[in-house]
Amino acid sequence: MGLFVDTTGSSVTIDELGITLSHPTTNYDIAGQFTSEEVKGATSLTNYITAGTLVWKKTNGGAAQTPGDYDPDFVDIENENLGTGKFTERAVTFKDVKAGTVAFGSFSGTPKIYAVVFTEAYPDANYVVSFTSLADGRVWTVESLTAAGFTINSNANAALTGTVHWQTSRKTQ
Repeated sequence: MGLFVDTTGSSVTIDELGITLSHPTTNYDIAGQFTSEEVKGATSLTNYITAGTLVWKKTNGGAAQTPGDYDPDFVDIENENLGTGKFTERAVTFKDVKAGTVAFGSFSGTPKIYAVVFTEAYPDANYVVSFTSLADGRVWTVESLTAAGFTINSNANAALTGTVHWQTSRKTQ
């Protein structure tokens, strides 16, 4: 599995990668030719894919993917346990990780809580959450975990004095 592209009607130059794909080009193996850091930095590649000038696929000769589903933060390939004794390759992207900060004044109620709502929901609630607050020693807990977000509970009534950092990560098994 990787990142393969086809031209759709004209030649395409991707300056950041130093390549020109002459039309017609099919199944050009971007991930096999460039590092994940190079792919992440290739904004013209992302622009061509999201505009439909390049069609992207996960496998050589595979099905065309939706331009809006392309993630320029393509990272790596790992194995995912399907639970049947079989494994499959899975492209890990930054869509699998979400992170943010909450200003201390944003927490309200008794105890102090804050509802995090993702700008783009996960497909399900199969993710983990972690917190960091350098200013406030609390026993943080998660409530109301859904695909669209979660609630941070500070488990204390006293006002917070510092920023709270949170991060989520999709479970892969």
